[in-house]
Amino acid sequence: MHPKKTSTPVALSLLLFLIVLFWGGALQAVNPGKTGGQANASGAGNSGSAGGHGEQTVSLQAESSLLGDLDSGTILYEQNADLRREPASLTKVMTLYLVFDALANGELTMETKLPVSEKAWRVGGSKTFVKVGDMVTLEDLVRGIAVQSGNDACMVVAEHIGGSVQGFADMMNQKARELGMTGSHFLNSSGLPEEDHYTTARDMFILARAITRKFPQYVHFFQEKQYTFNGIRQYNRNRLLWRDPSITGMKTGHTADAGYCLVATSEKDGQRLGAVIMGAKSSKIREEEALRLLRYGNRMFETVRLFEVGATIRELRVWKGDQEKVSVTVDEPLVVTVSRKDRSALEVGLKFQEPLIAPIKKGDQIGSLVVSLGEKVLLNRPAVADRTIEKGGFFRTVADTVRMKMGW
Repeated sequence: MHPKKTSTPVALSLLLFLIVLFWGGALQAVNPGKTGGQANASGAGNSGSAGGHGEQTVSLQAESSLLGDLDSGTILYEQNADLRREPASLTKVMTLYLVFDALANGELTMETKLPVSEKAWRVGGSKTFVKVGDMVTLEDLVRGIAVQSGNDACMVVAEHIGGSVQGFADMMNQKARELGMTGSHFLNSSGLPEEDHYTTARDMFILARAITRKFPQYVHFFQEKQYTFNGIRQYNRNRLLWRDPSITGMKTGHTADAGYCLVATSEKDGQRLGAVIMGAKSSKIREEEALRLLRYGNRMFETVRLFEVGATIRELRVWKGDQEKVSVTVDEPLVVTVSRKDRSALEVGLKFQEPLIAPIKKGDQIGSLVVSLGEKVLLNRPAVADRTIEKGGFFRTVADTVRMKMGW
């Protein structure tokens, strides 16, 4: 919404720092903290930004790694996060993303039965042990991929959804572009080694975050510890599921060239984190390092949910409308991640253009919410109208015109 211009210069008004009031804390000078060793904690998240970093040095035994907040998108730790690596079975997270997409679009249901081709039956590596000629439900295949890491199950869904392995790979690459995964290229659905099949730790975090946010109804598959198909019980290779109750899943991967890889997600004290480990020397090391990252993030940082969708942030005066006030709200949750020691210095300001003149449509941007930590702006988000304000009648318009001219 663009308010009508008047002869009076329009100013942006910084009205109120809300969060300071909520927390009762005085504004404080900000110490941005330190970053140690090879680790670089970055405030480059999609939604928020780490205002301060942990003071302890974190150095991991992995070729590349990354820790981020799944809700705010804030990157809390990274080490060679843009290094291209073979993803091995981390590839299957993208495969399942496309499966969940097909479910959400109504193209498939969990009860849909898919045929097993001879090519799928013959594929090497880890298997769900589907049989050629069988019709297998999508739900069995999803568990076969998420829990058993079955390459055969991957090929069955790829051939059905993409028409072929190549067709499905094209869909994977298209989805990667849509999600902003700029360092990835896929050639198959399972992660079997192929030249020019690669990803990065940063991209895997982007993917893990996207699948967690878009398909919360399906992510429980990643948390299942075992699954039995055709009488063969197999256990989830993500051993962290047995070690820490805060672990919510995701996926392991391993080939000789890729090393031991792991995307691990956790939820603890209202904080949801994702850790990516690529190129570790053993399965034990990848687990230890992922757990170390997640515990570090939980100990040093805090996820702050400022406003939920539809929450009334403030009411603003509207001129020449059928109503005099409109509530300011947000159209997606406003979430930031900050270091625990900097929490009390967090500020939220509302900027809006005045005067606000009707008509205003529900969802129109009528201002901006600026989240700051000291002098650093962490986040700038649209503030929108919670309702539609139509033009007022003749007398209302005349009265408000006079009031505006007189400065009442």
